[in-house]
Amino acid sequence: MALADSLSFIKRDNYLIMSFLMGFIVGLIPGIGVLGPLVGGFLYSYFSIFYGEIPKDQGEVIKRGAVMGAILSLVDFVVGLLFWGPILPMGIMMTFSALVLINTFVVGLIIGAILGGIGGFLSLHVE
Repeated sequence: MALADSLSFIKRDNYLIMSFLMGFIVGLIPGIGVLGPLVGGFLYSYFSIFYGEIPKDQGEVIKRGAVMGAILSLVDFVVGLLFWGPILPMGIMMTFSALVLINTFVVGLIIGAILGGIGGFLSLHVE
């Protein structure tokens, strides 16, 4: 598998952490943040298949990618709150209710899981 050979720093014991880190780093780039769950889900599913953790089955691959995408969107939500919360003026922060934050969190998880599932599906058809 050519992709696994070119990413030789991802080993059997660290592919979960490396998939998460690469998705997180890509997700931090402004303007293409939605690619973070896609990349993380793709890499996690790809190396799960490559190392024989899961069979080359469409359902399993999509589930793996969706889990990674949801985790990355959760981390993105927390990082966004930590960075943007203190920067925004207090008047804007006072208008955000708890329901708005919960809604943003749930929508982010759903979109992250969908994007991660798409990344997992793409990993099935790469090679």
